[in-house]
Amino acid sequence: MKKSDELFEQVQAEQCKKYGITSCIKDGILYPGQFEKSPFRMLMILKEPYADWDDENQKPVSEDFDFADIIRNLKEIWERGLNKTWLKVAAIAYSLKNDTPYTENLSFEQVKEGLECVCWINLSKTPWNTLTNMDSKFYERTKDWEPVVKAQLAEVAELGYDIAWFGNTFELGPLNPVEPYVGWDDFHDTFNEKWYQRTTEGGKKTRIQIMKYNKTDVIIVNGYHPGFGNSAEWTVECIKDYRENF
Repeated sequence: MKKSDELFEQVQAEQCKKYGITSCIKDGILYPGQFEKSPFRMLMILKEPYADWDDENQKPVSEDFDFADIIRNLKEIWERGLNKTWLKVAAIAYSLKNDTPYTENLSFEQVKEGLECVCWINLSKTPWNTLTNMDSKFYERTKDWEPVVKAQLAEVAELGYDIAWFGNTFELGPLNPVEPYVGWDDFHDTFNEKWYQRTTEGGKKTRIQIMKYNKTDVIIVNGYHPGFGNSAEWTVECIKDYRENF
């Protein structure tokens, strides 16, 4: 059993007792065998599982973040046309791997190909049946899960990957995705930093930060959650520009 799996079991038991639930949601490399062979690998670092919640049976009922269900029932979920966050992540990975335009209109085989090169890590594995509030309770949960997250990052870093996408999570640690057990003081170990900015139709200005880590080829994206509006498509185009020019 991997170190991250052992730690997950320990923290899950503590979280179940602490919050009165029966299980937490395990994440990580979705398809280990295919991930290891993939010529392109992407790490997604998001906040926490948000799912519809069955109070009576104390378990999530949505396929959005239940990773076991996604893998086990992927074709059925795809056929039902569920436009969930996992589908956007698959579209992101497929587009970057194959250098094709971003689209969520993918075949089942393309969705699976996208997910096969993804390692998905939530900073908290405790499912929360309300929209995430950045309050003391949320930070408490992420602190509880930090040993697991660090172990996960170390395991995927050992395999190697191309892009670490922080979806509104860059400032929450900050956890060093390339060297998880080495401290990371904001931008100290990054270079070739570039900010991309756009103005939405409503006149709101948004921007993301893309950089490389400590003179390596690992690209770090300080961007938006992939499920936020059409930010996924825009961020993908920014990443492609960065890969080509930096």
